[in-house]
Amino acid sequence: MQRNSISIYVQGIGSVGRNFLSILADEGKLISERTGMDIVLGGATDRTGSVIFSKPVAPADLLKAKLSGNILSLGKEVTSREMTENEGGILVDMSSASRDGSRELQMYLSAMKNGMDIVTANKSPLANHWKQIMDNASAGRRMVLYEATVAGGVPLFSLLGGSCGPSTVNEFRGIVSLTANFVLKQMREGKTFMDAVAEAQKRGIAETNFRDDTDGLDGARKTVILANALFGKNMTLKDIKTSGVSESTDAKGMDRYRLIAEITRSGNEVHAFSGLRNLDDGDYLLSLGEMSLGYEVNTSRNGRLRIHSVSDGPGETAAAVMNDVMLLAKEKFQGKC
Repeated sequence: MQRNSISIYVQGIGSVGRNFLSILADEGKLISERTGMDIVLGGATDRTGSVIFSKPVAPADLLKAKLSGNILSLGKEVTSREMTENEGGILVDMSSASRDGSRELQMYLSAMKNGMDIVTANKSPLANHWKQIMDNASAGRRMVLYEATVAGGVPLFSLLGGSCGPSTVNEFRGIVSLTANFVLKQMREGKTFMDAVAEAQKRGIAETNFRDDTDGLDGARKTVILANALFGKNMTLKDIKTSGVSESTDAKGMDRYRLIAEITRSGNEVHAFSGLRNLDDGDYLLSLGEMSLGYEVNTSRNGRLRIHSVSDGPGETAAAVMNDVMLLAKEKFQGKC
């Protein structure tokens, strides 16, 4: 009997993308059992270009081709727009964020117009164009899932949406920027800014272009997504003032400073903050380790919840991306989308 399958089209094969492919290779049988669908690679895009696979390509083969710099040998080279013309498929965006999200916006709109759903770990399009993306998804009866955009592998949107249905979120406080807080901690311990960044890159938590993270832009993007997704707002980056860490930061005396995201509801108003804050002794966020992401939420019916990881990185983020793909696969298997 022929098995049900769904094709995915991978955008970006960096650290998260490579971990995603490893998960698909190692856990393919488990994923199929839990979703009722075989997840099939339909195409991929990296810095060398875009390719549609004319015959099945195993995740391990795509990884091998990526490492050799030759993914285009696996199929037919296509334009980036042609990658979004695969009705019924899932566009999985793990590419590096553009500054204003415009590139990703056009890709998402084209994909949804052509009957594709979206799974993304890319923060910039949602932080800059949330309303347009979600309005188009609603109008076209398409789904956009984004679990991995904010807290790496720490369950957030799926957990609160699936387990806290009767509740309103009244407050969110979290450490959602691993790189900036890691660099600050290293500076408190005596390292220079650049030495701290180099250590973060060595551990695989800082990108080659690290400024978005250390300047606080990455945290601000995540704060916008949180405000829109959990508090029903339509914020953009223009609504958030932020701060970060740089060569000029004097880390002495900053033992209790963390770069945090904080969003509160007061009546009909929602206030959002992203940046460095001096936390009180005993603050839950101070208990998180240098490799941890975590948050606490105050809900109307489910009480105050605290969730964090012991360690987070590209592997955990990739697992969150895969979980979104699995959720969509289940929906499609059950005929809901």
